[in-house]
Amino acid sequence: MRRRRIPPREDAVCHVSAGRDKLGLDIHYINAFKGRGIFTTVPFQKGDFLLEYRGKLIPKEECERRHSVYHDSLKVFMFEFKFDGKLWCVDASQEDGSLGRLVNDNHISPSAKMKILNINGKPHLCLFASRDISPGEEIDYNYGDSDWPWRCKAETSQIEKTVSCLKPQPNCIPNNDLDLKHPEPER
Repeated sequence: MRRRRIPPREDAVCHVSAGRDKLGLDIHYINAFKGRGIFTTVPFQKGDFLLEYRGKLIPKEECERRHSVYHDSLKVFMFEFKFDGKLWCVDASQEDGSLGRLVNDNHISPSAKMKILNINGKPHLCLFASRDISPGEEIDYNYGDSDWPWRCKAETSQIEKTVSCLKPQPNCIPNNDLDLKHPEPER
């Protein structure tokens, strides 16, 4: 007998409320430049809940303060968004064992899409499959801004590319329709 598929929102609420990641996902080291990523061990269907981007929920003012003191390597873990007319941030800079903070950027063909879920009056950033995902595929989503250093195009060797992309370059891929660090999540 086939198990009944849990509706994606219900699945998300269950995992968010329990503060645990879903089974079927694993951490893999990719390379020195990209670091770690999240890969599937089971298939997921388009629309399935994948995981929560967990961290400390802070208001805009605290986010700005942390931006001024954090090293650049920690700033990439800060997800700014709007909820109920206010600007918020999830600061996932602390290594806490959750998988969401390790999901990488893919602005060309992402496998997931970020959505805001209101659970008990609080916003939660949740990733859902934007297409069917096979076992062994990396979970990734579009971070938004075009000025992320790793998005630079380079026609040089891999080492030169890595070094040249550590600072903004005039040949970075344009994406002028977004004004936040991450695209506004759906609700």
